[in-house]
Amino acid sequence: NITAEIGDIMEGGYLFYIDETGKHAKVADIQDLGQMNWYDAINFAASATSQGYEDWYLPSIEELELIYNMIGQGGQNGNIGGFENHGYWSSDEVSDNLAWELGFTFGSIYSGTKFNLDKVRPIRSF
Repeated sequence: NITAEIGDIMEGGYLFYIDETGKHAKVADIQDLGQMNWYDAINFAASATSQGYEDWYLPSIEELELIYNMIGQGGQNGNIGGFENHGYWSSDEVSDNLAWELGFTFGSIYSGTKFNLDKVRPIRSF
């Protein structure tokens, strides 16, 4: 079982989720991969080799919301993950031209044009 706590660094990133069995978890990379359009964000996250791991991916909008509430500006322990007051891409599409984003300034969810340049923070599950 996972004995670490939310916000701890393990398995290549900041722990933001532990399932009810205590055997599976998710971490967010310890840093942003930069600012890019949605198409590049999907590919760059999937090909990331951060912290020696190769199974990173762009989070869903639900996972981004969880990150914001657990280790981001909405967390009771503060912005543990060092997220910027900026929009972060999710992997979830709204339409051919739009994808969901989460603004880390206030935790707002909105659709953004896929060609916008926004932040990318990959996650991994284990």
